[in-house]
Amino acid sequence: MSQNLVLNPSFEEYKTCPSLIGGFNHNVLDWNTPNIGTTDYFNSCSKEIGNINFFGNQKARTGKGYGGMYAMAPENYKEYVQGELSNTLTAEKKYTFTFYISLAENCSHAIRDLGVLFLKEPLKENSDKYINLNKVLNTKQNSHFVLINSQDYYSEKVGWEQVTFEYIAKGFESYFIIGNFDKNSKISKIKVHNSKDPDASYYYIDDVSVEPFETEKQASIESNLISENQELENDKVYTLQNVLFDFDKHNLIASSKAELTQLYNYLNANKRLQIEIYGHTDDVGTQKRNDELSLLRAKEVALYLISKGLRPERITATGYGNKFPVANNDTEAGRALNRRVEFKLIFK
Repeated sequence: MSQNLVLNPSFEEYKTCPSLIGGFNHNVLDWNTPNIGTTDYFNSCSKEIGNINFFGNQKARTGKGYGGMYAMAPENYKEYVQGELSNTLTAEKKYTFTFYISLAENCSHAIRDLGVLFLKEPLKENSDKYINLNKVLNTKQNSHFVLINSQDYYSEKVGWEQVTFEYIAKGFESYFIIGNFDKNSKISKIKVHNSKDPDASYYYIDDVSVEPFETEKQASIESNLISENQELENDKVYTLQNVLFDFDKHNLIASSKAELTQLYNYLNANKRLQIEIYGHTDDVGTQKRNDELSLLRAKEVALYLISKGLRPERITATGYGNKFPVANNDTEAGRALNRRVEFKLIFK
């Protein structure tokens, strides 16, 4: 598994359960705010600042905690999150930067202008309403800005939307700031909700990661795919290595289909084999939802095989929820291993 270099990446570690808005800066470990902005911290441990909050209703993407910040507000007021890396990035090495956002349901506008400012030293809290990007880049020798060019507005309100880009490091990056760095007049925005309040764009944020981009990864995936000439044992449970799903979703992502196509080719070449498919989840969420989600994921795999031409009577799909973990659910790495789809071949 790739190594996430971001400390406290999903905001689960905190000093105290939040009871007031604006508590991100002094409550979330390994994170802070670099300007006068009062970024918010939400956690389901809190009745006051939990999933139901002043801007809507949202659950954390993973775990219990997540942040919230104004990307646009009156008088060019902005909020940011400043994070720290466990290791300085290596010069000329490629990394994948990813985070997830969700537009608060009660704010008026969605935007498509976000960016990440990389720094050697953290930007100290100051009284500015927003970060003057040109000033920082001119005065901080070891700084670099990445504008995230989105084709669409970040308007997802119910689920979480992935924001990701690949980055070749300069070799000084130890800290980073996520947010909007433009004045309101330059922001590309669209109205999504009528509100008596002033125009504003407010986003929840969760699951920030900076991971080495490994060129060997795709080759490793290809070598693990099933081939028609490979001998798979009957009545043995196999885990699909590259069949992945977004959090709380059952739709297959594009990168999952190569392995399933190879599995179909194997079954098509061995027509006396039947297949049992088993879906599993981690322990995040209710038992009822996990049971439902695991079955939906197993059925999604079955439907893909059927779409390729496999007869439905050769397939059964079962969901086991979080009943059979293969790793500890206390860590994100363990939960990722538990979110899996398995199969067993039966000769008849």
